[in-house]
Amino acid sequence: MLRAGLLDGQRSIRLSADDTFAEVTISYAASMGARFPADAALAVPPPATWESPVLTTARQAHRAALAAAVRHAVAAEALRVIEAELLATRHRLRAVRDRWIPGLEHALAEVTLGIEEQERSDAARLRLSLAGRPRD
Repeated sequence: MLRAGLLDGQRSIRLSADDTFAEVTISYAASMGARFPADAALAVPPPATWESPVLTTARQAHRAALAAAVRHAVAAEALRVIEAELLATRHRLRAVRDRWIPGLEHALAEVTLGIEEQERSDAARLRLSLAGRPRD
């Protein structure tokens, strides 16, 4: 832009500027439950007025910089989403490993002990009933 301003003047830069804006369309993807931006399409409208070769070069450089910025923003947001999901998964894993599994193992041990006590009680009752029964 500095070169364009020096060679063509600030007036030519102002005249070449129109009220059109670039449009970015972001497409999303999902992996293992995390939805993140996967790609972005950049649509830059053509200039509405004639411009000099210097302004054309400046516009192309700005378009390339904008495209790189959009790609970077998509990649940075995807990284942020995946890192947040990874952190949440680590917390869930820790909760399962440190709280749920020991609690379930304790409940299993209690149920197993209760079943064994019932089996011993049933076996003792069966022996007593067989012992009191007259033999033929």
